[in-house]
Amino acid sequence: MKNLLPFLFFSFLFLTCQSTEKIEEIVVIGGGLMGSTTAWQLSNYGEQVLLIEQQDSVYSYGSSYGEARIARSSNRGNDIWSYLHNRSVKEAQKLVSYLDSNPRGNQTYDLTDIYTTSPVTYIGRTRIYDKLYNSLIRQQVDYKMAVNQAEGKALFDVNLPDSVLMQVEYNEHSGNINPKKIINYCQQAVLQKGNSIWYNHKVTDLKQDGDLFIIQLVNSKTGEKKTIKSKKVVSAAGPFTGKLLKNTAPYFDQLINPQRVFLAFFKIKKSHFENYTPEQKEKVFTAYPVINSSKGTRDGSFFSMIEKVDEYGFPLIKIGGHFQRSPIKDIATVWQQKLTPKEIEWSQNSTLGYFDLLNVPLTLNELELVDSYSCVYSLTKTEVPYVTHIPMPNSEVSNPNFVVLGGMSGVGAKGALTYGLLGANLLLGKEDEEAGYQAIKTALGFERLMKDLKEL
Repeated sequence: MKNLLPFLFFSFLFLTCQSTEKIEEIVVIGGGLMGSTTAWQLSNYGEQVLLIEQQDSVYSYGSSYGEARIARSSNRGNDIWSYLHNRSVKEAQKLVSYLDSNPRGNQTYDLTDIYTTSPVTYIGRTRIYDKLYNSLIRQQVDYKMAVNQAEGKALFDVNLPDSVLMQVEYNEHSGNINPKKIINYCQQAVLQKGNSIWYNHKVTDLKQDGDLFIIQLVNSKTGEKKTIKSKKVVSAAGPFTGKLLKNTAPYFDQLINPQRVFLAFFKIKKSHFENYTPEQKEKVFTAYPVINSSKGTRDGSFFSMIEKVDEYGFPLIKIGGHFQRSPIKDIATVWQQKLTPKEIEWSQNSTLGYFDLLNVPLTLNELELVDSYSCVYSLTKTEVPYVTHIPMPNSEVSNPNFVVLGGMSGVGAKGALTYGLLGANLLLGKEDEEAGYQAIKTALGFERLMKDLKEL
């Protein structure tokens, strides 16, 4: 009997520990734009959420890195992109309102921290005019457009080449969106709602076991390993989606193809910029952001914007090619991959060509390369992303407890809070009857995923 008592005691202790093991309600994997916005939307619904991010609290690489992306209301021929942006503005207003009503210290919050309203310039071939005009009317865009050299000179004082048009959008909150600020605001709000964020934690394995998900992690600073369980999971792992879901949804490795995209940052040399007239300086600032497809080829197309303005009031110009993509050898090190001389030359020539079109003098000697880095697009076959449930194993029935946000390419930032809302609603079984919302739910959702799977 004496020997039996210790055994019963430790058995009771073991069973008690087992029965009180914490099981997370919702785990969101990935603290970039998609993960942070989804975690915020879930938190705003009153859900218990754990957000896991492999980087530190200061985001230092990834597709969400940086302070500027193009935010625009109009998108030629596809209304879902317009809706994603416009609904995201409304959701950002809700986020800022919450933070304003729950301030920390002396910090203030403003929508202008997220959106910098400025004209958005689109340059393309005149053959797109009919399609462009119809979408501008349908999407209710405030714009001006020049379709020949004379109109270009009269409306914008630019040198339009033959068969090239320029459209400028003037909608409020069109201009630049700041990914860094969205991530920061969302994560602050998640914490203020009483939820948790684990930084420097990389998910190394993810499996489903019955009604629970088993998540293995490693602390990138200490090397400590741990395993947690969760009732529901959101995967917002960007280019890591395929590897992360190798056990739960391995087909994403075929559906999403990460590609490297390069970005270069230029300053106009101080001595030259100071010699510009006030009108020329203003033209430089209002000429960005721009999407330039005037050559009519993928290789000739670029996007460019003012990343920020330095302490002297000089702009830092960022340029990249939406279609300037290359394969990735190692996803873990691609962010550190340096630009080739050819990529730098392309960036320089594209910037100089745009200044020539603007009728603002600039030569190669007056343009200073100050930074560059590699970025990653997570591309689907159609370049339309997924926000969807995954199917149950060996079934065409959706798993209500698992949502994937992936394949964002270059369209993630401007619609980030709408993607997050859709992801949160899918996980919680909530609905929204807005026509635009229903359109994105269909375009990005489960039926589309199942169709793509059958075509593999």
